[in-house]
Amino acid sequence: MMNQASKLKRNMTSKWERLSYSSYSFGQNLMYMLQLQFLTYFYTEEVGLSLGATATLLFIARLWDAVNDPIMGAIVDRSKLKSGKYIPWLKSMSILIPLTLLFAFVNMQAEYSLQLAFAYVTYILWGMAYTVSDSPMFSLSTVMSDQTVERDRLLAYARMAGAIAAIATAAFMMLKGELGWLGAVAIYCVAAFLAMVPLPFIAKERVVYKQPQVSFWGVFRTMLRNKYFFIFYIGYLLMSTTNTLQTIAAYFANSNLGNEQMLTVLLGVLVLPIVIVSPLLPKLIQWLGKKRLTVYCCVLTIALCVVQYFVGYEQFALFLVIAAARVLVMQIPLLLYGMFTADCIEYGNAITGQRTAGLAFSVQTMFTKLAGALSSSLCLALLAMFGYVEQAAVQTSEALHGIWIIFSLVPIIGYSAMLVTMAFYRLSERDVEQYIQHNKQLSQTM
Repeated sequence: MMNQASKLKRNMTSKWERLSYSSYSFGQNLMYMLQLQFLTYFYTEEVGLSLGATATLLFIARLWDAVNDPIMGAIVDRSKLKSGKYIPWLKSMSILIPLTLLFAFVNMQAEYSLQLAFAYVTYILWGMAYTVSDSPMFSLSTVMSDQTVERDRLLAYARMAGAIAAIATAAFMMLKGELGWLGAVAIYCVAAFLAMVPLPFIAKERVVYKQPQVSFWGVFRTMLRNKYFFIFYIGYLLMSTTNTLQTIAAYFANSNLGNEQMLTVLLGVLVLPIVIVSPLLPKLIQWLGKKRLTVYCCVLTIALCVVQYFVGYEQFALFLVIAAARVLVMQIPLLLYGMFTADCIEYGNAITGQRTAGLAFSVQTMFTKLAGALSSSLCLALLAMFGYVEQAAVQTSEALHGIWIIFSLVPIIGYSAMLVTMAFYRLSERDVEQYIQHNKQLSQTM
């Protein structure tokens, strides 16, 4: 019993590790949320790119990700670096992610074609840097501890830090008013750099999985056998694509509420409940399980979307209360996605004998970025359909109603699709615990 307790303690993370892991997540998510919430708005309203050109840019960048992200994950899986399997990748990303995003927010004030080309180059470079960071960061959680509860706690705190990052971006428009686009982005980039730096120097890779070396393409063939991973991410992609709030919020604040500074109030109120619930996720998972928690939240989301639409936003306080409740249940399934990936990695390891954590998390990154781009493209396409005019001082009533539909009703489609896919996902927490023990025993025999 003493030896077992001692071994369990050795596989637990320290307070500083958990703090640095959350801090890295904060910095990375600060950059991700900044581009998700404001880059599309920057392209159309500041640089002057058309809705169609911006949507095409996002689509082409994600096509490149479909090639680049899985290859990066396979490289990580096959890598054997002296200072660890995942930590070395994170050391340079603390500077590259902020730097590439800073360039993406540069307005060259040149001719249209040059502006568009510059947007393509900087946005794609930022996406590649994000992949090199995101996949090793999530993969690191699977080797910092082999305890499921401990890993879920790490990822829950990381998602809470991500929610705090979303709240931090609520002040962006106020800073932009004082410092301009580039000055405001620079402040956020410095903050992200300082938050991300400590993790590679504090975290420890405690768990080592021994496995036979397979070919580069063999890693992909192994990954394709992980059916539960792809079942979950089909639903995740559809759900996230129709989660239009982050993209449409700036347009809603500027056009429907009449003041883009209202975005600060809007984002602050909407994201705060997520910060409160994130530390409770491990307890909620123990109580309900990830699958049941996801299903319940999808049902509540659909109901609250309908309520939100018919109540409207004329009574602003009531609007904020309903929106905050809706965002809370909408975001919980999105907070769980890294935990679902970690569970699927154990399942895949058990049925194939090959661990593909790097590839799994890079494909997760690909789906995350693809969903973000599709969500932005969907918003832009719907804005054009409803008659929205870029840089116009006043929008038509049809355009304003269209923005409200995008804000309130569009998510129903994706969350309904997620309910359907969850019917085919049959991986429970008890199954994962058994797979972890099986994988450890398999590793010891090699």
